[in-house]
Amino acid sequence: MLLRFTVDNYRSFGREMTLDLSASNGLRDNIEGAFTDIGNSKVLNVVSFYGANSSGKTNFLRAISTMRRIIVQSVKLNENEDLPYDPFLLTNEKPRPTKLEAVLYSILDKTTYTYGFEYLRSSITKEWLHLKSPRKSGKTLFSRDGDQLEISPVGFQEGFGITVNLNKNRLFLSLVGQLGGTLSNSVIALFQNEIRVLSGIEGSDYAGYTRRLVHENEQYRILAKEFLRNMNLGFDEFETKKVEFEKIAFPQGFPSELIEQFRGRSIIEVSSMHIVYEKDGHAVGNRSLDLDENESAGTNKIFNLTGPILEALQNGRVLVIDELDSQMHPLLSWRLIQIFNNSSQNPHGAQLIFTTHNTHLLSNRLFRRDQIWFVEKNHSECSVLYPMMRATDKLGHAPRSDSNYQKNYVNGLYGAIPFMVNDPIQ
Repeated sequence: MLLRFTVDNYRSFGREMTLDLSASNGLRDNIEGAFTDIGNSKVLNVVSFYGANSSGKTNFLRAISTMRRIIVQSVKLNENEDLPYDPFLLTNEKPRPTKLEAVLYSILDKTTYTYGFEYLRSSITKEWLHLKSPRKSGKTLFSRDGDQLEISPVGFQEGFGITVNLNKNRLFLSLVGQLGGTLSNSVIALFQNEIRVLSGIEGSDYAGYTRRLVHENEQYRILAKEFLRNMNLGFDEFETKKVEFEKIAFPQGFPSELIEQFRGRSIIEVSSMHIVYEKDGHAVGNRSLDLDENESAGTNKIFNLTGPILEALQNGRVLVIDELDSQMHPLLSWRLIQIFNNSSQNPHGAQLIFTTHNTHLLSNRLFRRDQIWFVEKNHSECSVLYPMMRATDKLGHAPRSDSNYQKNYVNGLYGAIPFMVNDPIQ
């Protein structure tokens, strides 16, 4: 589970901001199953981001994706290759490092890992890994500051003797993992396998994944049918078929070199199964319709998201989705959030972190107050991240659990809304 994530000097985030997924103590919000107990702590299963366009919501989620990418790929960089350095640009300060840090809890070994690093375009300037396990005080496994590297002789023996291979643009954690470090690979796996960042607008990065998953894995096929049936999309069944790429009927003039390039590969075609009725309303059979050609963009999106959603729920993973509600009816988004907020449907503590503009979801029947976060730009054009609980009114009162969240947000009580100019359009 993701406990905290910190970003500084990344795109619109010109100063340090932290998302804390700890459930607030003392809240009496009537949302059962909204958090998972880990030891003496409670961690939220769902967190939503609201804010105006260009406020920085997407940038925060992109920071998570960027950290994951650097961890997985930095070890492959040549010495003269650049890191994905994308700092805050609206300042006259000299270039300074970007900071990314995540605090992750492994349910498997009940251990909390704090890992982070700072970097410029061509170098890692700082890097650190802390560990806290049950019945033991926390300890620093290694810390890096420029060319200086301090390694715990007890907790991180796998890191000794390999610093000679450490290029300035490579993470020490990734290098140790590449050379077979057990603990290093465990931490890398948390980022690589347990966190998935998706776009709710562009689904090409997970459409094929879902289709192959439900075609090749019978367990997920059954789960997908049940999930889609509960979403009430107009069909109860679907069929999948593997089609070799060269057997696809391409339009006349389609480049032959592309067909040749993908020779030997295959795609999974999906058909939705619909009931056929007579004029009197009696069912007389079934008909299969091509999912891509005959179903709406929203239906296709939900189907394509099914794989990542089910994998997160089955394995207790972190699912991060930008623009969750794009092309989806509000009630479907509502239903999906309810699933992650329900301990019986989400028994392994899967987490859903998402951005949205859908104010219909702002309800005390769906969210605890600590599950709602806002992003807005300050006077220096820096993105500022804050929870609803910190959005006090003019009298200094925090939002109440019986408040009308949607009305208050639209009326500007929580901030993070577009500033509308009243002058008429010329």
